[in-house]
Amino acid sequence: MSAATSSRTKKRPAEQHSQFRFLHGPRELLAALSHDRVALLGSLIVLTVVLAAVFAPLIAPHDPTSVNIMERLTPPAWEARGNPQYLLGTDQLGRDILSRIIFGSRVSLAIGLGVVAVAGTFGVFIGLVSGFYGGRVDEILMRITDIQTAFPGLLLALTIITIIGPSVRNLIIVLAINGWMVYARITRGIMLSLRELPYMDAARVIGCRNRRIIFLHALPNLMSPLLTLSTLELARIILAEATLSFLGLGIQPPEASWGLMIADGHDYIAQAWWLVTLPGIAIAATVFGVNLVASWLRVYSDPVQRYRQLRTTD
Repeated sequence: MSAATSSRTKKRPAEQHSQFRFLHGPRELLAALSHDRVALLGSLIVLTVVLAAVFAPLIAPHDPTSVNIMERLTPPAWEARGNPQYLLGTDQLGRDILSRIIFGSRVSLAIGLGVVAVAGTFGVFIGLVSGFYGGRVDEILMRITDIQTAFPGLLLALTIITIIGPSVRNLIIVLAINGWMVYARITRGIMLSLRELPYMDAARVIGCRNRRIIFLHALPNLMSPLLTLSTLELARIILAEATLSFLGLGIQPPEASWGLMIADGHDYIAQAWWLVTLPGIAIAATVFGVNLVASWLRVYSDPVQRYRQLRTTD
């Protein structure tokens, strides 16, 4: 065998191993997105919503709570009676729909990210402990999870919100109480498999403490499914917040929320279709974009699936 052939043979394992690396840096991330148009579309939708939420005071053309009865129920600018000052029209109180949609994105993202952080942290911790120790600890924690799962989520949320009152903080608490179980179950299931792997036995042999094994050896191997789950849960929380706001137990007037806008406008849907349709489109587009990103993350945060896709596209 020649030296050149030997050199190529030696490089192949390293080259193949490099396919299993997770994405590093914005350049590699953008390069991966550019090869997946569906994921790129989802990323652009999510990025648009994030930018709208961050820069809402700068890009909103009007104060979202400002009332102007003289301009009430003004249709969107492209209709015959539309006003160019109100691109998406106004509601029954003369408030600008576009400005309220922009500020509503702040509420959706703040509650969504807050719930994912709180529910994810608690649920992952319960799942790690339950799956690692097993036995009686696993039985107790999983029975608690089953009891929590047995309660109707919406009914429990309505009950708690009625008692403690509606606010952004209380919405995060209520939705986190309803959402931690899925993190616990998925984490526990994966942990049951991980604890039997050789590297876990090796960590025990060299004297690693259980806490170190759980958080430094097991948890990093859970990041791929947990990242995908968190993204999917973000979409679910956005819908849940809109539902509670529609029922009058979420964000309260005069604040802007997509669900609240639909609740305020459903009595006028026959004469002002934009009051319900446009906030509904905002909710649907955001959830659609988040789901597309979640599907892409499921592939590119898992080295094995990423390698298979690269082999397919090559």
